[in-house]
Amino acid sequence: MNAANNPNESAVTTKEDRPDQTLLVLQAQAGDRVALEQLLRDSYPLLRRYISRLVGTAHADDILQETSLQIFRKLPFLREPSVFRPWTLRIASRIAFSHIKRTRIWQPLGAAPAETFTSPEPNLGELPDAAFLTMLDHVTAASRAVLLLRYQQDLSIEECAAILEIPIGTAKSRLNYGVETLRKHLNFERKPA
Repeated sequence: MNAANNPNESAVTTKEDRPDQTLLVLQAQAGDRVALEQLLRDSYPLLRRYISRLVGTAHADDILQETSLQIFRKLPFLREPSVFRPWTLRIASRIAFSHIKRTRIWQPLGAAPAETFTSPEPNLGELPDAAFLTMLDHVTAASRAVLLLRYQQDLSIEECAAILEIPIGTAKSRLNYGVETLRKHLNFERKPA
């Protein structure tokens, strides 16, 4: 019995039932609204996490909405459907950085309130924990973007550079600066009072 005849059958497809993302992109580019909605629905959690950590949860919904609109508008012009995920992260990065510059929401480390953090254990292959993500508030937005793409999205430094449209050397420098800033912050927090 198919889902249309069985009301108990879920209309939500599982990951195994979904078409390949590249195929969805091609279908959406051809005007398939269902494929476009599925792409946006599948991208939403990834983009929400990235944007929230980059600009804060208070601004995330507005940036996510603008990102979704840009994806909708620019999808017909995406030449390589296989790079959809990094392409969406690039759009989100541009919009988030524009928002950061416009609203000046980033605080330098000296202006941030002191908080107590625990050191995250470097477990490769695991998602960053909440303490690590909270510490990112003490890093510049440029370094924060590289750290999030590298450690939250598990992308290579080359992919991070491509998404942010910066040279690989700049991406490495921003990553190094971000890690050093986090290390200094952890050392400062560990000093006895």
